[in-house]
Amino acid sequence: MAASESEMMMQSRANDSRGPHLPKCKGYLDTVLEVLNRHEHPFILISTLAMTWSGVNAMPQDEVDILVQLSDLQAIISDLTATGEWEHCENPERSKPRPHNCPKNSFTSDTWLRTNVQQHPFRYLRIWPEALYQLSVDCAKIEIPDVLNNNYLLVEEEYYRDPHERFGPPRLSTHPKFSIPGLQAKFLCMDIPIFIPTIECHINAILDQLRAEKLLGQETGNDPGWHIRHLIRYLFLDWTPNRNRILNTKIYDRNRELMSSRIARFKRKQLILWDTRTRESVFNKMPWELSIWKQGPDNLPS
Repeated sequence: MAASESEMMMQSRANDSRGPHLPKCKGYLDTVLEVLNRHEHPFILISTLAMTWSGVNAMPQDEVDILVQLSDLQAIISDLTATGEWEHCENPERSKPRPHNCPKNSFTSDTWLRTNVQQHPFRYLRIWPEALYQLSVDCAKIEIPDVLNNNYLLVEEEYYRDPHERFGPPRLSTHPKFSIPGLQAKFLCMDIPIFIPTIECHINAILDQLRAEKLLGQETGNDPGWHIRHLIRYLFLDWTPNRNRILNTKIYDRNRELMSSRIARFKRKQLILWDTRTRESVFNKMPWELSIWKQGPDNLPS
């Protein structure tokens, strides 16, 4: 089977020539996990990589984003740089072209560390304080098996809502072979967990970022509009039953109007779809308009 685009990109990064080699017996984030564990601080993956475990098809970037409590921030950064595997660097995002509608007084108060390890799939560790990401380290969390997966998977399967399984993101329970060979975040025997926020906590944090950006006229640095659009797209939150459920049960009162408007603005493209019941291509239909195949002796496809 051909390697996925994200898998090939990660392998390419791991084959560059910076610094010492990563021992094959180690995970590429062992040092980070050990430092956080010494401070009794959880490893909480956020932003794009966390989204890939929440059913969103997002391409991994150059950085691993983690959430850190402000009171522990400086001590954790000091211990990470003391290992020799990470060093302070400037925010590489500042050198990228700015969109025409980007506020001129954008800010970031996160911390970027660059790896000194040669065979590392990521160039940077991006450390977010709680206030900037609008999320507490005490939020509801879910343990995930690794940082990277070879596709995109939904861990919280309550968000897979179509009872007839015509559409929805791939679920972890039905895709057990998720790992990318040779690219494990931690040593197999390490018992330090890797967490992501629950979708409920994460989506409300992202909505809070949107409101903060509008209020302050500044960027948080996380592109919350992109994250919300992709959550709507891949979790099918524009499907009326899904929309009603998430607005009524998952979105906090302060964010309900904003989320409702974002869903209303989202326009799903009508693509050519494959109808598994009739075994033919269908046009100009939404995924939830596909035929329902009820299993039984009188309803088997021909």
